[in-house]
Amino acid sequence: MHVTIGNHMKLNAPSALRDLLRVFYIDVLGCRTVAAPRPEFDLYEFAGGFVVGMFFGDDREVLTEQDQLKAAWLELKTSDPAALRQRLLEFGVRPVDYPDPTRFYFQAPGGQVWRVAPADGGV
Repeated sequence: MHVTIGNHMKLNAPSALRDLLRVFYIDVLGCRTVAAPRPEFDLYEFAGGFVVGMFFGDDREVLTEQDQLKAAWLELKTSDPAALRQRLLEFGVRPVDYPDPTRFYFQAPGGQVWRVAPADGGV
């Protein structure tokens, strides 16, 4: 048996952050929107075809930003990590203190933690 990870991921976020998350994924990260089959979520496609499904709900349906620090962390790869870091900071993400000086870790709106890594780098 051969197992591989797919190209879709689901995240939950507060409904109040929908507009801000659209700016984050479209304007800051350069994703394109994909038609979503239901009005309560948005789909964002990264270069390469990876799709984030962002489901919006009330506070009972989402993790707090503090709880997100204990949830899965994700990685963004780019040809220019320094430029992306600057763009993210200008947008207003919250840096996350983590003992890895080779990467930039941050929380996106809603609390999801990401790290920025070079596209041609290893682990």
